[in-house]
Amino acid sequence: MLMSLIAILTDFGERDFYVAAMKAVIKNICPSAEIIDITHQVRKWSILDAAYILSCCYDDFPKGTVFLVVVDPGVGTKRLPIAIKSRNYYWVAPDNGVAFTAAQRDGILETRIIENEKLFWRKKSFTFHGRDIFAPTAAHLACGFDFEQIGNVLKNPVLVKEHGAKILENGLVGYVVHIDDFGNVALSITDKQLSEVGIRYGDTVVVEIREKKFNIPFVQSFGKVRKESPLLLVNSCGKLEIAINQGNAAEVFSLSLGDKVKILKKG
Repeated sequence: MLMSLIAILTDFGERDFYVAAMKAVIKNICPSAEIIDITHQVRKWSILDAAYILSCCYDDFPKGTVFLVVVDPGVGTKRLPIAIKSRNYYWVAPDNGVAFTAAQRDGILETRIIENEKLFWRKKSFTFHGRDIFAPTAAHLACGFDFEQIGNVLKNPVLVKEHGAKILENGLVGYVVHIDDFGNVALSITDKQLSEVGIRYGDTVVVEIREKKFNIPFVQSFGKVRKESPLLLVNSCGKLEIAINQGNAAEVFSLSLGDKVKILKKG
């Protein structure tokens, strides 16, 4: 695989120097590398949020992209730094499951522990492995470093504990897996699961949140309902989403990551 593009995803935000320092390290090691920011606004410390975002967009990137993923609440502990080789991509991340879901969908070929100190940056800290270990490893891979020289094979990487969906007699129960900047609320329910229980576009569905019930239309897009009206749709990641046309569904329905939501057939 030709590697020259590094895509970065973190929960570092834009206020501090962290992202810039990682990019500077990359350019020191691999000046030819192109860098794309996926986002640095992942919910703080949320491995689930990061895994969802990465799974939504990884396959839009060209083959050979190196994904540099740093959402790392366990930094400085015994958690391992790892690199993953999949069929079309490389992944550099902490061993906490943050990159595993997307890499697994692409087809994991091998996972290795990052332990070759020749890859590390000249600075060493207990709290900024994004700069000191992950960014330089991604840079070396982007410039053609031999994956097998990264370190020993890791046979049992940590898996992220994803919220699934459960089929009920009259619908489904799912969980909030992501809230975007518009306040749209993505659930762990897929379009396929909706079809399995017989929910179709045009149906009015009962949405139950903390024992409160709301009748909400299931439509294809926001403009199918009036401004400031609620709706259900399947988002661009294939997940059921609670939204409000030109409004903030997370605020209106007081929803947060991990909240349980029932989707029930009306009548």
